[in-house]
Amino acid sequence: MRKLLIVDDDAGLAKAYGRIGTGAGFEVRVVNDPLKATEAFLAFKPDVAVIDMIMPEKDGIDVLNEMLLTGEPTRFIVTSGYGDAMLRLAESLAAFHANGRVSVLKKPIRRAELEKLLADTTAD
Repeated sequence: MRKLLIVDDDAGLAKAYGRIGTGAGFEVRVVNDPLKATEAFLAFKPDVAVIDMIMPEKDGIDVLNEMLLTGEPTRFIVTSGYGDAMLRLAESLAAFHANGRVSVLKKPIRRAELEKLLADTTAD
């Protein structure tokens, strides 16, 4: 079974994303504390990780960078509801790491958009 890690400080959104992931056939793990995200990532070794860009104490750019540095073959979906700047920054970070496995979703996320990205990852 494919694995989906969700990193979002908003527990309600993370739970909703988890239901979508479960419906798409993923084993889901949720992390609401960005300080614990990389440790959970290394232990769980997800096929896909959904990361919120704006979180307290540690933003999603730092979390994404740490995960990219591991070299794990994970697909990433980054989300933000605070304009496009953080999403563009995430895309630039992925380019810096020569990683073409980063997609962006602007909040509010539509269920069909997330389902499509999750389905696209099963083609890898």
